[in-house]
Amino acid sequence: MAWTDGRSTWLVDGFFSRQPLSEVIFTRLKVDETQVSSVASEMFKRLNMPSTLTGIVVAHSHYDHSMDAPWLAKQYGARVVGSESTWQIAKGQDLPATQMDVMPGNGRVKLGEFEVQLIESAHAPTGFTGGFNAKPVFLPAHALQFKEGISYSFVVSHPDLGPAPFALIQPSAGFVPGQNKGVNVKHVFLGTGGLGKSSDAYISDYWQEMVVNTGAKQVYLIHWDDFTQPLINQGQLASLKPMPKLLDDFPRSLELLKMFSERDGVTLHVLDAWKLVNF
Repeated sequence: MAWTDGRSTWLVDGFFSRQPLSEVIFTRLKVDETQVSSVASEMFKRLNMPSTLTGIVVAHSHYDHSMDAPWLAKQYGARVVGSESTWQIAKGQDLPATQMDVMPGNGRVKLGEFEVQLIESAHAPTGFTGGFNAKPVFLPAHALQFKEGISYSFVVSHPDLGPAPFALIQPSAGFVPGQNKGVNVKHVFLGTGGLGKSSDAYISDYWQEMVVNTGAKQVYLIHWDDFTQPLINQGQLASLKPMPKLLDDFPRSLELLKMFSERDGVTLHVLDAWKLVNF
């Protein structure tokens, strides 16, 4: 997910390799430099921005969030912002320490004129959560070598949109009760990966914490897609597809979230690849 104000550009995660499931399960992974370069080039073209990144904030350290970030940072001059576990992944790719901001938990970082507040949150309740990377992760590495570390939420502010924050990004469908106390935003980018396998009560509590408690009226669903499918396929821009039923039940979670949004007067969007959202 790319953010820009026309002067600087930064990313959430920036995972563009998106290896097929067979490779994820049976092989050790490395950055698909050709695919990542193609996606990044198309991104900069569509944003009408030069090929430069101010920063990359990493939601947590699983491979589908963290693996490409150090490579992108080296190519496009960005700082990587994340946990100690993400720093170990960056070390494994020889990212200079001057390009890494290690966050022990909550914190704030300036990316151009954007300010991003990091709030310690939680991963979606799946069987792949937990663990820390205590030593460098050298590529190629199996997906299971990328331990979660700290999961973050991001609260975004920009002076052009007033002194208060305007957006909350929740990349993973987990939460810590009360984590958003004092956070009021108009827009929430709501991760739903794996949410369809959770109970109705959990999904309701998640909506309450992320949407109702923050006062948001525009919600954009993210991380609902199958991240083993490419963003560019044989030179053509690709739309997103839901995760397999084995891992998620997106139609079920979408049905519940639509019900909650209608009840609470919230507009719900399913964010596809290559789509622009203007504030």
